[in-house]
Amino acid sequence: MQGHFFYKWWWSIKIVRSILFNLAFYTFTLLWATGLLITIPLPGRRAMSRGIWLWTHAVLWMARVIAGITVEVRGAEHLRPNEALIIVSKHMSDLDAIVIFHHLPDMTALAKKELFRVPVIGLLLRKLDIVRIDRQSGQAHQEMPRVIRAIREGKRPLVVFPEGTRTLPGQHRPLKSGAYYLQEDGSLPVVPMATNSGLHWPRGLGKRRPGRVVYIIGAPLAHSTDKAHFMKQVNTQVMDLSDQLMRDDPAHQHYPALLG
Repeated sequence: MQGHFFYKWWWSIKIVRSILFNLAFYTFTLLWATGLLITIPLPGRRAMSRGIWLWTHAVLWMARVIAGITVEVRGAEHLRPNEALIIVSKHMSDLDAIVIFHHLPDMTALAKKELFRVPVIGLLLRKLDIVRIDRQSGQAHQEMPRVIRAIREGKRPLVVFPEGTRTLPGQHRPLKSGAYYLQEDGSLPVVPMATNSGLHWPRGLGKRRPGRVVYIIGAPLAHSTDKAHFMKQVNTQVMDLSDQLMRDDPAHQHYPALLG
């Protein structure tokens, strides 16, 4: 009886912490993003990037203090700032982009061209030199030479989420081959990143679970002109390793798809 009472008490505490964190995170993010608008007229992207980098510090602090979520990054030495490279990562959480930007505030990403027409959002994307791409044409890989030039000339890391969107733990989507075309000419190293982030900070307004979020950043993948071989490397060092990280975490019990 006493054990049951303690379990209910501890469960209630975790729910309250999760709610408090979501309130703090979304409120703070809205206020901070509004404040960042003053950097739009300033020359260059440095002021805005610095503001976002400070925001990531605050978010990681709130995650630790309010939600009980700590972050461990292994292999951070492979994230080389001010260098053109590709980061190919599992994506289950808003935390993924926050952690990458925290370590690489000069990073960029791909965004579909339609977003550049959206008021305010388009201004922010241009200010941060986000790379535009036409995903609706079905021929996005033909734009890769232009993307490669933009990354190399800017000496900036580019993050790629090969599943295309955030997934739930244990959920798998067909991998998109953008990273393959970006490395095909051998000029850009591709660094894999695996994580268990979705167990503790799932997409949307799901419950935040206390625990340790681990990111494993590996050495650059072997360059390959064989698409199947390259995508197999991505599957092994990003997707399979992420699944293993999640199975090793006690929180995986909340996701039956990981129990098999």
